[in-house]
Amino acid sequence: MSVVDFDILEHPQFLEFIMSGDPTEEQWVELLRRIVEELERRDKSRVLVDASAMTTMPSSMVRYRMGLRTGESLHLNARIAVLYPQNKDDNFWETVATNRGALARSGISRAELVAWLLREDVHL
Repeated sequence: MSVVDFDILEHPQFLEFIMSGDPTEEQWVELLRRIVEELERRDKSRVLVDASAMTTMPSSMVRYRMGLRTGESLHLNARIAVLYPQNKDDNFWETVATNRGALARSGISRAELVAWLLREDVHL
């Protein structure tokens, strides 16, 4: 198991979780649990997960199950964006999470993801 750390930054309008390492499925689950806790504790409804330092993408099944868990955990109560490494995002997690009721976005452009997080046109 690789060493994975999650640093949390609090921006005025959203939380940012900065990840280092390549997490296992259990570590992704722990991250999602922490996200839910921190959003509630800090009274925020938007989160950016910076996973751009990953060197290996999770398997399709892990991304699928995490999409399910994201939808179950966040529903429409929060907006979540995941920044993936260049050329590694296939939007699979985003599609599953969105289909399960989450306001989710993934991509390789931090600026685009932050702009989406800060948009006011989606009800939270």
